[in-house]
Amino acid sequence: MIYGVSKMAIRNADYWARRMQIMDDALLNQGFAYVQNLERQFDRAIASIDRDIAAWFQRFADNNAVSYTEARRLLNSGELREFRWTVQDYTRHARENSLDGRWIRQLENASARVHISRLDALKLQLQQQAELLHGGQLDRMDVLMRRIYTDGFHKTAFELQRGIGTGWTFHAPNEATISRVLSRPWTLDGQTFTDRVWTNKQALVNSVNTHLTQSIIRGEGHREAIAAVTRDMGVAKHKAARLVMTESAYFASAAQHDCFRELGVERFVIVATLDADTSELCQALDGKVFKMSEYQVGLTAPPFHPWCRTCTAPYFADMAELGQRAARDPETGKTVATIPRNIPYPEWRERFAA
Repeated sequence: MIYGVSKMAIRNADYWARRMQIMDDALLNQGFAYVQNLERQFDRAIASIDRDIAAWFQRFADNNAVSYTEARRLLNSGELREFRWTVQDYTRHARENSLDGRWIRQLENASARVHISRLDALKLQLQQQAELLHGGQLDRMDVLMRRIYTDGFHKTAFELQRGIGTGWTFHAPNEATISRVLSRPWTLDGQTFTDRVWTNKQALVNSVNTHLTQSIIRGEGHREAIAAVTRDMGVAKHKAARLVMTESAYFASAAQHDCFRELGVERFVIVATLDADTSELCQALDGKVFKMSEYQVGLTAPPFHPWCRTCTAPYFADMAELGQRAARDPETGKTVATIPRNIPYPEWRERFAA
């Protein structure tokens, strides 16, 4: 006996845990696929930045090093014209990729400047890579999180109705609802994933500028400068991957929560992936049951930490009641039908997802 229920109920609980975990793994795999592509983009940006730094040192170096005095020397008239042509190309590229308006204004101001140092010109060149990298990340993350939330909501409803053998129509989230979910901060610092992308970008730009300048002040050559910037990019790549996977876990969990509420689930249970990588916190919470009114991300619901793989499942004691309640409630106006567990997902969605 567990939680005062029979072995039959325990087997039922195992069923829900398995189904929700399989579904959650599929949702998080979308995040993993995105991270793999994102890491390739970072690697290409790192290679491009390395070439830019090497070319800059080759142009201005004396015995493989550029003195801080030389780095701060202003561009001459020919170099300034060349710089402006480059900045105009950056500006066009930034507009075509819908980058942050603040960066476009910064480029326009740089193009209008009469005096600019060699080092500042290089920093602007490197920042363009960071802006393109994070601008694309933001757009693709928005698409990914929308898909994870939508798929999670529908697949949760599918598993619930298929599991209890009773289907009824329900209101699936529309675009306005999804946008509200995505724009709602869920962490204590009040930041959305959009805020975090731009915060990470600014931290990267500041770090690259600082380490590049320090490397020149110390009189180091291009290899040392490239190594310092590459380390910064590596840290940024890890932060970006962590952000994607943690946000993916949150929106998968939010989809389950919203679907549980829509379908009348009253309690949920924590389901941890129990292996060598599972945190002590998730191990301790595995199997804990909470009321839906107690649902709180980080405390009673996942994600509990970065890279969290824990999910939730409906608490089995509610399931029989849920199916019976839906079937015997003609006043709700819902379409109620008996459905087999092997019903194909497309057929189910066509019949019940209003």
